[in-house]
Amino acid sequence: MNTKFILYFQLLLVFAIAFSCSKQQEKAKNERINHSDSLLLSNLLDTINRNYPQNNDSLILLSERIIAKFPLHKAHVNEKIAYLHFTHSNYILAEHFFHASSRYYFSDSLKENYADQIGNIGVINELSGNYPQAISNYLKALSIFDSLNKEIKCSKIYNNIGIVYQQINEPEKALFYFKKSLDITQKIGKKQLSANRFNNIATIYEDYLNNLDSAIYYYNKSLEIYKIDSTDINLPIVINNIGFVYLKKEKLENADSLFSRALFLCISQNRRNNIAPILRNIATLQIKKKKFSEAIITGKEAVKIAKNNTNIEIELESLSVIEKAYEGLGDFFKATIALKEYHSLKEKISGENQKNEINKLNIQFDVKEKENRITILELENNVQQRKLRQLWLSILLLIILLLGFYIFYRLQKKNNQLEMNQMQRDIQDYISQIEEMNDSKFEKDTDNEKSFILESINKFDLSDREKEVLFLISQGYKNAEIGEKLFISLNTVKTHTKNIFSKLDVRNRIEAVKKTQIIP
Repeated sequence: MNTKFILYFQLLLVFAIAFSCSKQQEKAKNERINHSDSLLLSNLLDTINRNYPQNNDSLILLSERIIAKFPLHKAHVNEKIAYLHFTHSNYILAEHFFHASSRYYFSDSLKENYADQIGNIGVINELSGNYPQAISNYLKALSIFDSLNKEIKCSKIYNNIGIVYQQINEPEKALFYFKKSLDITQKIGKKQLSANRFNNIATIYEDYLNNLDSAIYYYNKSLEIYKIDSTDINLPIVINNIGFVYLKKEKLENADSLFSRALFLCISQNRRNNIAPILRNIATLQIKKKKFSEAIITGKEAVKIAKNNTNIEIELESLSVIEKAYEGLGDFFKATIALKEYHSLKEKISGENQKNEINKLNIQFDVKEKENRITILELENNVQQRKLRQLWLSILLLIILLLGFYIFYRLQKKNNQLEMNQMQRDIQDYISQIEEMNDSKFEKDTDNEKSFILESINKFDLSDREKEVLFLISQGYKNAEIGEKLFISLNTVKTHTKNIFSKLDVRNRIEAVKKTQIIP
């Protein structure tokens, strides 16, 4: 009985679990955006992208309206909106919507998508200068990717962590993570990614560890891969890097040859944004060769191109090179003008950075306030959903318990009936055995009693048949019954009875019994 009850209960639990799983599968199915919704989302995002407002309040309002149109795809839509803001360098809103997307992916148990968003938040932390938080998010994403055996994504995260440590001037740690990333890319045969990792490692040896030979070794390892495709954008960059290392090593002819080659590739590929760094390096080389006038011309061209491409860092460095070239010529007046221009640009950058920081703080405050309101609403919604789930779970458990008790009652009742039937059969068998024993004992007692009585009436000179008739009379049998037992006719019984009365000299049965002293 107990085994059957447990079996039924287990079947009910399996049914409940299967029901829950089907709900989860239905939820996951709903999360996949269909083609029409995807097309609508793309159109909405394109509209915002073409007319991107500068007011973050407007952007948040527009973003939330888009999200409201796709209630079944909140994770996906928040992610797309985050990327839109990211492309416009609006890191505050990008981080906000990446966080929202990560929460929805986490609640849907989509680990890889969740880790992607954590990695994206790490990128924003890195670009915003929040390096400890960037490393924390990168390591969190790395742990998930590693558990899912996502090797390419692990390689990317290792590389990102290396870049962060490079920026906070911890070259040994940066080198460790770059090499971890390189190991994975070589293992899975991703040559282009391996080339990028070689280049990163070379940068650490050049700029931080001052190990120029190792730097040239790793730059050349990356060059071997990049030069397979002469149109590769990285090809002139790595050639320029190798030339700069030779410049540091005072191997000026090697450097000159490499800079010329890099410049030719950039012009042939029409990569004007990569020309300014090469011209800056050529100007530096010309100063070392005491070609100050040429250095000034080259430096000014570098400043012009860097300004057109809003590459402020190269613009500043080129102004510094121009100032040194004027000093080399002994024209300190123009050197002072170049130096003033350098500091003016630096102050302008500092002022803009300060202004950006203030705007950033204001935006952060607005976003945080909205995030708090959203969080409160989400918490309230989660509480309501939790209560609803608990209610349905309680109802389900109550149904299971009632069904279990009903099954238990039916099984118990059936078992009791079986036990009762068995008991009745046992009692019947017992009664039959008792009756058999009683019948056997009665027959034995009767035989004993008959023998005793027959011996006691021997003195009355009765025949054997008359003794038997007298014995049966003493037992209360009637004449017809005596005839049946002795297999004689009724008249014969009557004849024997008369003879008994005559021999005993009595008138009836009672006197016959008393006289012979037979006690029935």
